[in-house]
Order: sequence, then C-alpha cells, then structure tokens
Amino acid sequence: MLERNPYYWKTDGKGNRLPYVEEIVFLFVPSADAQVLRFQSGETDVISRLGAENFSVLSRQAKGYSMTDAGPGLEYNFLFFNLNDLGKNASAEASRKQKWFKELKFRKAVSAIVDREAIVKLVYQGRGAPLWGPVTPGNHRWANASLAHPPRSLEKARALLREAGFTWKSVPGGEDILVEAGGTPVEFSILTSSSNADRAKMATLIQEDMKQLGMRVQVVPLEFRSLLDRVTQTKEYEACLLGLASFDADPNSDMNVWLSSGGTHLWNPSQTHPATAWEAEVDRLLEQQLVAHSFDERKKLYDRVQEIIAENEPMTFLASPNILAGAKNTVGNFHPTVLEPYVLWNVEQLYFRSAPRSADR
Repeated sequence: MLERNPYYWKTDGKGNRLPYVEEIVFLFVPSADAQVLRFQSGETDVISRLGAENFSVLSRQAKGYSMTDAGPGLEYNFLFFNLNDLGKNASAEASRKQKWFKELKFRKAVSAIVDREAIVKLVYQGRGAPLWGPVTPGNHRWANASLAHPPRSLEKARALLREAGFTWKSVPGGEDILVEAGGTPVEFSILTSSSNADRAKMATLIQEDMKQLGMRVQVVPLEFRSLLDRVTQTKEYEACLLGLASFDADPNSDMNVWLSSGGTHLWNPSQTHPATAWEAEVDRLLEQQLVAHSFDERKKLYDRVQEIIAENEPMTFLASPNILAGAKNTVGNFHPTVLEPYVLWNVEQLYFRSAPRSADR
C-alpha cells in the first residue's frame, strides 16, 4: 500500500497539492484470470498487463468501467537460432545444424516465410504490430521508419534456400522435405516457455510456416528457468522463441543485448572481442551514440544499428503486443501509456469522481 505524501511538491493548475488520492493498494493475484475476476466484481479500480483475449472479454461485458488500447508497447518477440561457438566437443549433429543456422540466407529464408500478420491476428486478436527490427512502432522517437517491411513470400524463401545449397526431396505421401547438400533432412526444435501462452501460439504458427518450406520443426515447451538455463548456460538448444521488454524508450536500456560484450547478448554473450565484423560495427555505433552531442546525431547512429541488425538477421523479429488496460468510470485522468508503469505514470493526477463521468481535469 502507498499513502499520500502531504508534503509532495507538485500542485495542479488551481494550486491544489497533489496527489489527489489518499492511498493506493496493490492486490497480488495468482493468475491473469483471477485478475480479471477481481476487476469484473469491482474489487479493483484499475487493471493492466492484459492479454488480448481477456481484454476482448472485458470490452464486450463493460459495465461501469472502460477499456483502453494504448497501442504497441516496447516488448519485442523474436525467434533466434543457436549461433554460439559450441567448441570441439559438439556432436556431429549439432555442428551440422549450426552450419545451417550460421548461413545468413537460411535465416533470411526463415524470416521471409514467417507470417507476422497472422501472428498479430491469431495471437493478439489484431491488437499488436508486426516487427522487422528490435524497436517497436510504439517507440516513435527511436524506431527507424525507413527499415524495410518485406511481405511474407514463400517464393523468396525457397529461392534463398536454393542459393544456400538446399534442395527438396519427395518422400512417400507426396510431401517435399528440405534437405541439405548431403541429403540430410532439415529438422530442428524451437524452445518456448510453457508458462507463456502467447509465445506457445507463435511457435505453433511458425512450425506451420516452416512446414511449407519442407522443414520439420518440433516445438518444445519448457519451464522458463529451464529454458533460460539452456539458452544462457549450457547452450543446449537449436532455436528458441523469446521476448524482451524495454522499460525505457532510450536505446541505452538495450545495450546489454546488442553489445557483443553484453551479458544478455543471445549468441556468444560477454565476448572479449566481437566475433564478427558486423557485431564490431554495432559496438562502435552504440558506443559512439553514448557520447553524441545531439539527438539528431544519436538518432542517425541508432538508425544504422537497426539497419545492421536487420541485414544480418541474428533474430527473426515477430510482433509486439499492444498495451491493454481498463479502469472504473469513476477513475479520472486515466490515460495508459506504452511506458512502465503503464497505468500509474501520472499517479499523482488520478482521482475518483463522485458524479457521472465527465471531462477530465
């Protein structure tokens, strides 16, 4: 619980000392469904971090409250392959598959076949945005507006795979499977969190997309801590579907992901020296923007970072969910935003109406 500070320095336009409310009580519930039930029953005044399905349910049944879609947030979901240096002890199978993953045209083909629009429609019920880079449309200040958004193309994906030396082989039943130059079928698994229903749906949709290219893909749900252990410690995985959410619109909040020396750099983390020329260039640009003297200069540098990432496809960016929230009609000045805290960023200005809803203060 938070209590009102009577000595808080801010005042409103009429000289009234803020905040308006006397206290804020946070209720911790075991699940998203429990959160919705509390809100529907009137036990809570504000609800946020809603999934699209629960948002739709509340929107249809709205009585005494209003729902708000603030647009795409700063979370970006992505698929990535194991590009780590597995060392001399790697199995022949792991080494063979990693050769596919490290082939840029293979990763480009995967990106070309992924149906991002279907992910937005089927996972987020249209309340999200497709992505081709790490900065979401919700981050208007830093998103590179000139970044290409190529449409899904089976033809382009197949052409890229041919250029990379892959072919197709017919098997009993009329199915064409993708094979490498030696005739081995292209098969791999995608790890995903068993506790995240949205990403599990994404992985299933991607599995179907890959099937159109003749790739046999298995989706493997894991408990989240086990998944992180595979990705960050043992490196025992082939592909993984994850998401990251920035808590600040400034690109420096993601430095630990994109710098080659970063601890959450998802391939060869904490590198002493950049493993590739393009990673070295990203390092240089990110460090340069840290000391740039103007926003325009920083923006130019970070736009180039986004272009390099898109060109080298270390991740296949998928989609960003919208920020969905709701509040009782008695809550005034309720204006959710895409930055944390989504519904409490103007907490000192929130108040309770005693009369039917009218214009905010």
